[in-house]
Amino acid sequence: MVDDPVLSVMVLGETGVGKSSVINLIVGENIARDSSNVEVCTRHTTRYAATVESMRMHIWEVSGFNQSDRDLRQNAFDTEDKFRPMLEARARVNVILFCMRGQKLTVTTKQIFERIHGIFERQIPIVLVINHLERERDMEDWWRRNRDRLGTSMSGTRHVCVTGLRNQENSRRSREQLVAVLRGEYLSRRRTTVPLESALRDHLGERGGRQADGPGRLARLRRRLGRGGAV
Repeated sequence: MVDDPVLSVMVLGETGVGKSSVINLIVGENIARDSSNVEVCTRHTTRYAATVESMRMHIWEVSGFNQSDRDLRQNAFDTEDKFRPMLEARARVNVILFCMRGQKLTVTTKQIFERIHGIFERQIPIVLVINHLERERDMEDWWRRNRDRLGTSMSGTRHVCVTGLRNQENSRRSREQLVAVLRGEYLSRRRTTVPLESALRDHLGERGGRQADGPGRLARLRRRLGRGGAV
């Protein structure tokens, strides 16, 4: 149990889903580079420090996933590459915001979520953030229309429907809902703070028991952390 006054938030999702706009919406100012152009989207995992309604936060924006299911299996260690800055910083995580584009629900989105869910769901709370819903009069209508298309893991995950575009009619409500979710996690952070390294170690260890590359992936993770001892 860690008495840490800082809430550590990991924001991830496909390339171009609006992770930066969600971060800016939460913070209430433009601290993350925001663009819908994939060419200028976040290429490196970045940490932002902010205080949101008296809550100190470290918000980690993980570089975007943009891979097919086949690529995710063949290049599974790319996941650890994306988390490398967090691993090097010995980051702990209280909550994961998985961002997705409401206007473009794809098979790849579901596959990436399943991978993240498989790694973290037993250790770190995951919240779906369905973004780009500025055209919805009632943003929750999107969830009611699409829930059955999401699959068991996604449809059973806590969610928030938002527009990351500030100054839109629904932007105030979007921010209120996101901040309310984070406040709940802030108040319970003593029992939910998990070292990212521990979560990845457990995942790789479990997979190592089922596939030959498991021990090799653990060794590579140690080298990337710059340590030769136990992870």
